[in-house]
Amino acid sequence: MERRIDTNAPLDYVELQIFPSDNRYEACVSTSNIIEKVASGDLQQLLLHLPQVKDLSSKTSDSNFRILTPEDVSNADWFTIATLTRFLNIAGSPDVLSVGNEISQLEETRKFQLSLFAKAEVDMTSSFESKYE
Repeated sequence: MERRIDTNAPLDYVELQIFPSDNRYEACVSTSNIIEKVASGDLQQLLLHLPQVKDLSSKTSDSNFRILTPEDVSNADWFTIATLTRFLNIAGSPDVLSVGNEISQLEETRKFQLSLFAKAEVDMTSSFESKYE
């Protein structure tokens, strides 16, 4: 597939097409009224990095998510296909997915521990108060 857009050309936007039922996404880019599909992959790899995509993926219907050029267009030279491709490669790396899963597990464990601590504190307070009544 031949590219119509130079990989280092500043983009107008990136649009992620989300297909939750297939657990897939497609990334399309646009510049100067030219639209080109540049990537597709497993939706799971984006969920850790883009909370908006996670929200959309919980819906059963297909959705689109658009990432626009930064407001300060003079500093948007980095907003290119090359940058998007690097991001998607890093986000899809097994090491990053593994670390993301470990972080999620740690957060869940922390919440559980805090709930146990709060419950123990309430139990101790109740026990103390009933002792001196």
